[in-house]
Amino acid sequence: MEPTAPSLTEEDLTEVKKDALENLRVYLCEKIIAERHFDHLRAKKILSREDTEEISCRTSSRKRAGKLLDYLQENPKGLDTLVESIRREKTQNFLIQKITDEVLKLRNIKLEHLKDGATNNLSRSNSDESNFSEKLRASTVMYHPEGESSTTPFFSTNSSLNLPVLEVGRTENTIFSSTTLPRPGDPGAPPLPPDLQLEEEGTCANSSEMFLPLRSRTVSRQ
Repeated sequence: MEPTAPSLTEEDLTEVKKDALENLRVYLCEKIIAERHFDHLRAKKILSREDTEEISCRTSSRKRAGKLLDYLQENPKGLDTLVESIRREKTQNFLIQKITDEVLKLRNIKLEHLKDGATNNLSRSNSDESNFSEKLRASTVMYHPEGESSTTPFFSTNSSLNLPVLEVGRTENTIFSSTTLPRPGDPGAPPLPPDLQLEEEGTCANSSEMFLPLRSRTVSRQ
């Protein structure tokens, strides 16, 4: 991802022009004659009548030019209007070139700072994304020897059953519950020991006597 070319905002340009006036202050105070620019600056609403009177109260041309620059720095359009006034006068065009060069120099410096800041922010953003990806990969993937997967197997290791682990116990219970052993006397049941056979026969005889019809018992008593 390539950074977009930086551009200056209106606030940045205003700051550049203000800095240009400050850097050229000594030079402009020596060259500018403030009274020549009053009419144009007042017409463009850069200066008021009171402002021009305040400037005129200064005792020297240098001080009047300095006060004029103070007012121009307070207005975002002050420097541009001064350049227009100088161009109208046609007597100090060299000042226009001097001011333009200073503004372009400060503008390029400002753009370079913005470009460096955008590059640093992009590098920091890419670094943060890379670190996040590494942390995410480390938290979700566990490396095992011989390329084994970190995912826990969902199936039993007993290949003969080939059933899910959670269902093995349920399957075994189903098998055991459905399988029943033959009872004594059923086909396929093993024979009982002799002692148990006698006990079973005696039990059967006693039980048959217990359930004799009521008539039979009455006849035996007679």
